[in-house]
Amino acid sequence: MADMIHPEMRIADLIEAYPESRAVFAAYGLEELIGEDALRLLAPFLTIGTALRTRGIPIDKFLSHLQQHLQDKALKEAPGLHEISDHDHLSLLGLLPCGLKVPFAKAVTQFFQDYRTTSNPPITYAVEGNVNQELSYYKFVDQVEHLDELPDVIVSSDFNAFFYRRFRERFIDRGYFTDVFPSRLNAAFDDTGILDPLGQFTMLTVNPLIIVADLERTGDRPLPKRWSDLLDPMWRRSITLRGDQQFFCHAVLLPFFKEYGADAMTALAHNVLRGQHPAQMVKEAGADRPDGAALYVMPDFFAHKIARPERIRIIWPEEGGLISPVTMLVKKERAAQLKSVTDFLTGNRLAEIFAGAWFPTPHAEVTNHLPPGARLKWLGWDYLRQNDLAEQNAAIDEVFLPVVRKEAT
Repeated sequence: MADMIHPEMRIADLIEAYPESRAVFAAYGLEELIGEDALRLLAPFLTIGTALRTRGIPIDKFLSHLQQHLQDKALKEAPGLHEISDHDHLSLLGLLPCGLKVPFAKAVTQFFQDYRTTSNPPITYAVEGNVNQELSYYKFVDQVEHLDELPDVIVSSDFNAFFYRRFRERFIDRGYFTDVFPSRLNAAFDDTGILDPLGQFTMLTVNPLIIVADLERTGDRPLPKRWSDLLDPMWRRSITLRGDQQFFCHAVLLPFFKEYGADAMTALAHNVLRGQHPAQMVKEAGADRPDGAALYVMPDFFAHKIARPERIRIIWPEEGGLISPVTMLVKKERAAQLKSVTDFLTGNRLAEIFAGAWFPTPHAEVTNHLPPGARLKWLGWDYLRQNDLAEQNAAIDEVFLPVVRKEAT
């Protein structure tokens, strides 16, 4: 543990135990002490205290800085799936969208540090970026046969494999999971129908997708007011969506497919310029690039990171920002034992973190940062349960992707 670090500890032992401590040595101009040659030659005897005293660096100040750095690093980095051995039973898995992974991991790590100081049973947890798992963990979910193969608590993002008919019929419809959301709802969600009427999924927060217009690129074309405006031929090859040549965000495409059918997929595909990660959109929007798009569909979180806000317009369509959900599944058989954990995950502290990161939360006591009059648009629980999203997504891709690829050539 970091609190065992002391002046007589050898630098080589410190670096081996805490490689991240290299940054503190560099901050004090001591890079020569942590190079490969120095560690090999000085490892048998050079201690932290000796190195600092001979260079006139206050030991207490250095150690305090080092302890703080290691603590901050630990809080920011929850273990990932690759760090969990096969024999460990995973109590909590978080698959978070970009923008939430780091603050969620930090909050959860702090919670479990406090949790372990009491007599609570041990908890094994992992936090990953959802985008890293779209083609890996969710494929595993498609193959799961037994409930005990799944974590006790699963936080996941977007319309993923947990909504697919195979998983739903095998696990959800059999009543293995229970909603643990508090009964009161935030006013911003009053007309959304966001809470699961069957009490199986818990809605933690949402990642609203909105439109960003690059005012230099839109020219004299009227800015869209509704999502259906993106189907207008005047936006031919003018829109960037999250995705690439192999995958586009279904949180955007599903609402179009639901309301306007396959023809809308063709119309929208003709209007797509390219697919990008939202981080790439942030660098491009408003940057006066000749190859930039006129319109970007991106999470509200990323829209607020655009460097030149005066050159763009953030548009909340009249129907509302499209909800990409962050949901939680809690095994009913484990809900009582893990109540303190799920109380934290659905509680005020984490909800404040969500809202502060531009992720609106249904938590009743939190103020969400939404523009006046902004609404949220939910795909709908009836639609999710009456359709197999795996089939819906395949039908979308069959129409949408070939047109996008043809337009790009």
